[in-house]
Amino acid sequence: MPSREETLLDAAIGILGRHGVRALTHRAVDAAAAVPTGSTANYFKTRDMLISAVADRFADRDRATWQAIAGFVRPTTAVELAAALAAYVHRALGPERALTIARYGLFVEAALRPELQGRLAEAALSIRTWGTEWLRAIGSADPESECAAILDYLDGLIFHQLTFPGSADMVEAAITQTVCRLCTTAT
Repeated sequence: MPSREETLLDAAIGILGRHGVRALTHRAVDAAAAVPTGSTANYFKTRDMLISAVADRFADRDRATWQAIAGFVRPTTAVELAAALAAYVHRALGPERALTIARYGLFVEAALRPELQGRLAEAALSIRTWGTEWLRAIGSADPESECAAILDYLDGLIFHQLTFPGSADMVEAAITQTVCRLCTTAT
């Protein structure tokens, strides 16, 4: 069960993903979380404090999501890895679209506010560690570099699909082709 603070931050992430960073206000979070006016301000005195806390909560949620994925995804080939990543992209563009948009909104904020970069970078490092382990398990000759290239590709693909959607089949085929090209053990 999330704490009151986590509930507020989850509501803030929802606002960010559905309406953008400009809509992220204390009042909007209060309304989205169905709490009395002023509740969010009691936890986060300023908008900057709210955005910083949102970045931390998002990083925690992102890390937990990937930890869960890493717990049950055990690819043995590049094709299996591509299928797992395509499933992730499908969720990111479908049922978790608002969360994905919030992610990119936070990335833009981090580009403008360097103090957020470290918070988001820690979560990204955890994700790259799991990805590197997947690549190592399938016999990659350079799992760190290949993981970086694959995850950077997926970030670009997801961002592009949010803006200029294509068919799910085309996206899956592109992921499979790219992962197999980037993975030195593609089979």
